Amino acid sequence: IKTLEDERLLVFNFGLLKWKWDESIIESQTASTDNVVCLLQRKMKKCSQESQMFLQCAACLGASFTLETINMIWQHQQREINADSLSTRHSTEELIMEMVEENYLEVDAHKDDNCRWVHDSVQEVAMSLIKEEDHDSFRRSIGEIWYQELGEENLEPSLFEVTNLLNAIRTGVTNIDFARLNLKAAEKARDVAAFDRSIHYASSGISMLPSNKWDSCPELTVKLYSLAAEAESFLGHHTKMESYCREVLSQESISILEKKDVYLTKLNNLTYAEMRHEDAIDHFLTILADLGCRFPRYRIVGRLEALVSLRQTVTMVKQIPVEMLESLPVMTNSSKLVSAALMSRLGLCAWFGGKRNLFLFILTITKMVQ
Repeated sequence: IKTLEDERLLVFNFGLLKWKWDESIIESQTASTDNVVCLLQRKMKKCSQESQMFLQCAACLGASFTLETINMIWQHQQREINADSLSTRHSTEELIMEMVEENYLEVDAHKDDNCRWVHDSVQEVAMSLIKEEDHDSFRRSIGEIWYQELGEENLEPSLFEVTNLLNAIRTGVTNIDFARLNLKAAEKARDVAAFDRSIHYASSGISMLPSNKWDSCPELTVKLYSLAAEAESFLGHHTKMESYCREVLSQESISILEKKDVYLTKLNNLTYAEMRHEDAIDHFLTILADLGCRFPRYRIVGRLEALVSLRQTVTMVKQIPVEMLESLPVMTNSSKLVSAALMSRLGLCAWFGGKRNLFLFILTITKMVQ
């Protein structure tokens, strides 16, 4: 309504003491979302240069943000602005109040230190005030300020917002710190089952790694590739998953232990997506053999070993007091932990593979207990 009044589509007749408007004109100018956006844009462009710049900064911070965050960003931006280009300078609180009065922002009723846009389209219009050619670089600069001021260890609550801003420019950018931040964002997105976003962050992180990534930062690189493969697998993008897996598995300098997540992703795909249980079992047995954990491949020998192992395990467990079992230390040997994870999946795969692989199921359970 305020915008309609500003655009003279709604006027107050002091002679008649009534509001007057032409419904057909209002409908023609606000019938679509695009028209409403244009109205908002014209209104915002009538604001002072300082207010417009403030709106641009706020638009980069997401649908909601804290007063502390916008104050931190705005103080940085004010130092960058030429003093002669602004007729006056206002405090962050004064500018926030102006935006609230203009119905662009509102203060969260439950959190006094939180602001949010009154509507997505208002944030969109504020973002459109940034020149198109400067859009990505401006967002990136806001992200860099946010990152530098808070430090990587304090970014958790705003992890996605900061990472999105830093990813505004990826082409030709090499930055291991930002790649590591993308890894954190990818892991967080995966944990809430946002696999498409997880892929976006993982691939962004990979693009920021140096050309000699497998030599200079192998641990970070293998984690990003492994996470990308896992997320692609969950979305059923098997060709892309295979591409990431191939890249990791082809690296001779990377140990089997470091390749564990890629192996598990590949084997899970064979087991559950493609239902190729026999192929998956062969892969499991080969990897476990490389880790020094051997299983018989022939069924007759395997059945005999399974019976012997089962009897030995039952006897062993019966002889150990319950108190001793409860006090056993947590396993920390990385090789054994990886072997246990692989055997756990092998047991499931053997179970799904039918009766002829039952001996493998028994062997995996008994070996893990032992």
